[in-house]
Amino acid sequence: MLFISRTLAIALFAATMVSCGLSQDLVFEVPPAPDYTNLDSWAGHAEKLDITDSLFVPTPRTFGVPVFYVYPTVHFPKKGGTWNADSYLQEVREKTHYAVKMQSSAFNVAGPVYAPYYRQAAYQVYNVAANTTTVNAYNLAYNDVRAAFEQFLVEIGPDVPFVLASHSQGTDHLERLIRNEFDKDLQERLVVAYLVGMPVLDDLPIPLCKDPMQTGCFVSWRTFHKSAEAPDNGVLIGVVNPLSWDTSTAEVPAEDNPGAIVFESGEVLPGLIGAQIQDGIIIADRPKFKGSWLIRTKNYHRGDINLYYLSIRENLQARLENLEQQR
Repeated sequence: MLFISRTLAIALFAATMVSCGLSQDLVFEVPPAPDYTNLDSWAGHAEKLDITDSLFVPTPRTFGVPVFYVYPTVHFPKKGGTWNADSYLQEVREKTHYAVKMQSSAFNVAGPVYAPYYRQAAYQVYNVAANTTTVNAYNLAYNDVRAAFEQFLVEIGPDVPFVLASHSQGTDHLERLIRNEFDKDLQERLVVAYLVGMPVLDDLPIPLCKDPMQTGCFVSWRTFHKSAEAPDNGVLIGVVNPLSWDTSTAEVPAEDNPGAIVFESGEVLPGLIGAQIQDGIIIADRPKFKGSWLIRTKNYHRGDINLYYLSIRENLQARLENLEQQR
């Protein structure tokens, strides 16, 4: 298990989607492909006890509904590094574990979490002009996610409902997967897709969730300080308020937030931050907690899930209970 200090946790939380001076002089190499028939290629899997089973808060029940979760970018190579992460390297896996533990555990109230290691693209794909190399790097990562999802479907069996969850680069890959691979059968089996941290156009084969109990739909949001300007004004972005779980533009105050978890200790911070939809993003006051003075950014990207951690768990539980009543 990877443990980090409170100071480092804050620093990771405060990091944003800025270039951070990372070199763009990278090497394109194709690392060994993961074998998703082997448990070693999964950071989380139903057949082993792992970091996706972390419990920061008591779980009243689970529903036996499997979750397919794809983690955000953790590959930040320096000059001379590779465009794609080697999913078998221990140092890569250690960087992965923090995000997987902190994020995927928000969804394990549903059931076992399947979290594949994948040859994700380097952070630099987001801050250089698209070219053959960056496209190839991104395709390599996506193809791993698609292969993992195909194995996931084999392992959970036909007709079994499932949940999708992701953040940042993981969301880009799941959005593409839904667009390219979701037929009517998969759409009907999907309970809900939490596609967080990236702009998701509201034109997917599945609808945007407009009701807290709705199923077969997706939710998405990106969190910013209330003084931030929306990065994509005029674009039809699907956004749901992660406290009210609808598309109303009414502000939900911080006191209605059941709890954030921003430290690996699992300390629950109720009433930390509110949420309001504005121009395709979520805006809020700056969260205040011990050490939060280190947050100098208006982009709360790294906290998209953890700022609303307990709200996510409660919403997923409510959707699953509603689904049970309908059947």
